[in-house]
Amino acid sequence: MQNHYNYVFDNITNTYNFTTKNSILYRVAFVVDETFSTISGEDITNVFQIIIEKANDEPEPLDIKVSKTIENIIDRFFKKIENALIYICDDLDSKAKVRYLVFERWYKKSDLRADIIKMDKIIEVVISGSKVHKLYTSFIFHKRNSNFEKLLEIYNKIEEVLNEDKN
Repeated sequence: MQNHYNYVFDNITNTYNFTTKNSILYRVAFVVDETFSTISGEDITNVFQIIIEKANDEPEPLDIKVSKTIENIIDRFFKKIENALIYICDDLDSKAKVRYLVFERWYKKSDLRADIIKMDKIIEVVISGSKVHKLYTSFIFHKRNSNFEKLLEIYNKIEEVLNEDKN
């Protein structure tokens, strides 16, 4: 028995789509992220933001095949070892920390850990005065990515750059 759902790639929306046993539609997209290029002033390619979207509003009971399906899609993404992912949980809906912890739990149980490294950072962006907006982030890359040192250096500068003009 297959341990993940079958999924299809939609060439129009550039998303991987799958439907669960409870008829919940999920979409997974890899969107080019220009943050690393902007911060470094260099053309940094192969950095993507992963977006995981549940298209239906109804609550989904725990379904292990969802995480296994996403893992399979991410595994396919990292067949190109120069690819890197940034996962950002925005806290506008006050659920970012929960999504962040779910992603962490998924990674800890994932078979991808043998080849894929995940770094985490909670970025605090000063909005105005003492008002701070939190971004829960993870940066994921292949152990054999030849640019990993440069990518980590840039990842670690994101908070500083976002707050530069506020000081």
